Parts: sequence; C-alpha cells; structure tokens
Amino acid sequence: MSMGGMMKQFHKASQYMSEKMGGESDKTKMDEEFVEMERKVDLMAKAVSEIMTHTKEYLQPNPTTRAKMNMMNISSKIQGKQRDMKYPQTESILADTMLKFGGDLGESSHFGDAMVEVGESLRQLSEIKDSLDVGVKQDFLDPLQQLLDKDIKEVMHHRKKLSGRRLDYDYKRTKVPQEEIVQAEQKLEESLELADMSMFNLLSGDVEQVSQLAALVETQVEYHRQSTDILEALHEKLQERISNINSQPPRERKARQMQAGMMGDTPQDQSPVNTGPSTPKITSDPLPPIPVAKPPQQPSVRGLYLFEAENEGELGFKEGEILTLISQIDENWYEGMNDDGDTGYFPVSFVEVLVPLPN
Repeated sequence: MSMGGMMKQFHKASQYMSEKMGGESDKTKMDEEFVEMERKVDLMAKAVSEIMTHTKEYLQPNPTTRAKMNMMNISSKIQGKQRDMKYPQTESILADTMLKFGGDLGESSHFGDAMVEVGESLRQLSEIKDSLDVGVKQDFLDPLQQLLDKDIKEVMHHRKKLSGRRLDYDYKRTKVPQEEIVQAEQKLEESLELADMSMFNLLSGDVEQVSQLAALVETQVEYHRQSTDILEALHEKLQERISNINSQPPRERKARQMQAGMMGDTPQDQSPVNTGPSTPKITSDPLPPIPVAKPPQQPSVRGLYLFEAENEGELGFKEGEILTLISQIDENWYEGMNDDGDTGYFPVSFVEVLVPLPN
C-alpha cells in the first residue's frame, strides 16, 4: 500500500473513532429516503439468505443426511471426483422395504402383491420428489443465489465505498487544504450516486423476484398434482383388490397329521411309550482347545449393530464385524475398511472402538 493509501486509511480510522466517542454532530448525513433504501436492502439481503437456508431444509429435512452429503461432496471435490450426492427420499426407503417383503411373500399372498403395488407407487413418488428438488433448485434457489452473489454484492460494495469516502471527507473538512477537501467531496458525491443507483435498481426488481416465488409455487403444484394422480390410482387398485378378496370363497384350514419320520425313525421295540430313560454316553476323549481371538494390532472397531449402506461412499457391515479404522471425518463419522478391502464411511454410534486412532 502506498503512503497516500496508508494516510487515507489513517484518516478514516481517526474519523470513525471520533464519531464513536460521541462526535457525530459534524457527521455528513444522508437524506431520509436514502437511509430508508439502505434499510430495505439490508432486509432483502437477510430475507434472501434465510429463505434459501429454509428452502433447503424443506426439500431435505434430515439435518444429519444434509451434513453427510455436504461432507461427501467436499471429499469428492478434494479427490477430484466432482459429483453431487442424491438425497435419499423417505418414499424411496419405504418403497424398498415394501418391494422386498412383498416379493418375499410371493404372488400367492394378496398382502404381498399389495405391498409390491404400494412399493412401486412409492418409488414413483420418490422420483417426482427428486424432480421437485431439481426444479426448485433451478427455478428458485439458483436465481436467488445469483441475486446474492451479483446484485446485492454490488450494492454492498458501493455502500462500503461510500462509507469510507464519507469518513475521509469528514476528516479532511477541517484538517487539510481546500483543494483536498474539494477532491474528497467529489469522490463522495460519485460514490453516493453509484450507491443510490444500485440500491434503486435492486429495489425496483419486484417483478423478477415475485416471478421467482411464483416458480417455487408452480413447481410444488406440479409435484402435488403428480403425487395425487399416483396415489389415487394406487387407491383404486387396492380397493379393487379388496373387492376381489371378499368375492372369493373363504379358505379352509386343513388338519395336520404327524408323518412317519418327522420326529426321526423309531423302531417298534423302542417306541416313546416303552423306551426307558436314556443313559448319556461318557467319553474320556480330550476336549478340543478353545480358540483365543488375537486382539487387533491396528486401529479398528467392532460393529455394534447392522449398518446398511444407503448412499454412495458408505461402508455397510454386520453386527460383530471387525473394521480397520482409516480416519475420523468428524464427531459423527469414521472412514474405514473391511476384510475385503472395501473402504467407506460409517457412523461412530454404530461401532465400538477396539484400537483407537493415533493422536
């Protein structure tokens, strides 16, 4: 920084401290209309930031999953593998459960067939929920992000420059030659014009901003319309299935009889009625040695519960399975490797540490 720049910063700092100490009587003040525009711009910037945050929470309500996805995206960027993680919709999770057990029960079970139908419909709901996420991001969140990064950022830049030049001008009014005062006043007027124009243009963009809200609502209308169509069609199928079940004759229960050999082959002379008390066979053969598990020598954990990987990058394991620890991502997630050499992330709360990571 040049000597002139350092002096200007010193002038602004001195004027700022003077005003903070109670010397605002000589401070150059803007008119009420300008001050009101500043207030509205500050409110708009805060509103846009808050709306973006809560819209993401509305689309992806699970905070743990959002944090995990963010961590995975950051990890992918670091590794040079740019890809966006897909949020696991609750409809998709329930659909997988319905389809799995419906298929296990088989076509002979009305309940199983109905579960398959519900699972397929839930899978469709999950897909249109993904479309909702994409639509809201493209038509609502991305334009708001651009508003923050470009228009509002530009306004804040001009206001900051105006504030600095106002401090410089107020300092110089009584302490420097008239020529420098005139130059400082001209720069102040230039910054005032730029700040006023940028705030006016921002606050005049009501049509564009209301159109973005309309796009948000339109995307939701389409999502709910498609959801209604899917659920109404499913409801009709289930009602038809109930009618078919009721129209069929009731099933008759068949009496079960013991079959020869079901309880093991028993000779006639050793029927359960005539057989005397059995005598246990005593042997003097030595017992085999009890194997002793060797404690792991490297950082490792044992699975406390079954953990099924639901997203790319996660490492599933069974209860009691030993995993090698690689690193701890944060307070909630470990990175590890199983015996097959597969690596991935898993939750801290699902495992017991056998050998901790080195500090």
